Amino acid sequence: MAPSPLGPPNPLSGTDAGWQLDPAIVFLNHGSFGSLPVAVAEAAERHRRFIEAQPIARLGRGVADLLNAPKEALGRLLGAPPERIGLVENATAGIAAVLRNVAWHPGDEVVTTGHVYGAVRQALFRERDLHGIAIREVSVPLPVQSSDDVLARIVAALTDRTRLVLVDHVTSPTALVMPAREIVKACHARGIAVMIDGAHAPGMLPLDLDGLGADWYTGNLHKWVYAPKGCAFLHASAQRAHETHPASISHHYGAGMDLEFGWQGTRDVGAWMAITDAIAWMEAFGAGAVMDHNKRLAEWAQRRMVDSGLFEPISPMDGSMRGSMAACRLDARWRHRFASVEALQAAILAEGSVEVPCMELHGDWLVRVSAAPHNRPWQYERLIDTMRSLDRAI
Repeated sequence: MAPSPLGPPNPLSGTDAGWQLDPAIVFLNHGSFGSLPVAVAEAAERHRRFIEAQPIARLGRGVADLLNAPKEALGRLLGAPPERIGLVENATAGIAAVLRNVAWHPGDEVVTTGHVYGAVRQALFRERDLHGIAIREVSVPLPVQSSDDVLARIVAALTDRTRLVLVDHVTSPTALVMPAREIVKACHARGIAVMIDGAHAPGMLPLDLDGLGADWYTGNLHKWVYAPKGCAFLHASAQRAHETHPASISHHYGAGMDLEFGWQGTRDVGAWMAITDAIAWMEAFGAGAVMDHNKRLAEWAQRRMVDSGLFEPISPMDGSMRGSMAACRLDARWRHRFASVEALQAAILAEGSVEVPCMELHGDWLVRVSAAPHNRPWQYERLIDTMRSLDRAI
């Protein structure tokens, strides 16, 4: 699948069609909300119609049976038993569930990094305001040198007051693959609980959650597993499962994760049922082949962007901290032309019909590209050409 080390990978056969994307837009932002294959969208709609035909029998009495297949398929993908996987609507809900279940004491510390997702930072602030805990954000300056450097910075921030370490598996603004296994090991050696925010990781990276050993792990499925929006999960270790409850408490409180997360009130179970179809869609190409294609395409795209002279790398160019997204930094001159990263993103869309996220992190302006099965090399060339055109106007 890789014709040469310097070239992009060959597209996966059969991925040219079967998407709902607007062909007039070059879509390089799969990492935000994903893009749903037509086959999975149609399956989800079939599941919804099935439920609506007999809502009491199938939703009221039979919901547990309906969720068995998606949870079993998800367990095989994630390397975890289905009874310790709770379905939620997004990773934000998974994090909220864990934070609300911790019995905080004033002065407890949570350690995260400066690359933490904005919504998670706000959730931590809420716990701080309610319970008097301290939030410590570890500085990880750009460009990041290595996983070992990240690990050393996190370990150096741990104290005898650290109650929880909450870190991304793949950071959102900077697209860095963090050393999750090493972080878990270092924290557990000190008796500190770990939650991994794996919003981007399922379907991007091979996962073995029980082997990873984090106390809690949450991840989205609408991104790199190609499931409908509203599909995500929370996994708890065997030691933590009994104390893990959904943020929305319903009829089965105290009955275990399987029952508690299986009914959190009325919701779109049809989307969750389509998790099985999404995983089957991936496996038709080979889940490993999809991940490999995306990673190779992101590697090639990052190199092309850096070689253009318009972008600066923020992660090792050997790909050791990269999955199927790549973020690059822009130099300071772009701020003289554009009032904000939002204005720059709008200009890229208007000039080149390219949808790509532009973000600011601690004063750095970043452009993050995604590499999904529907993406092709010419789309990244369009981004580079668009940036050149905008650069000439600066």
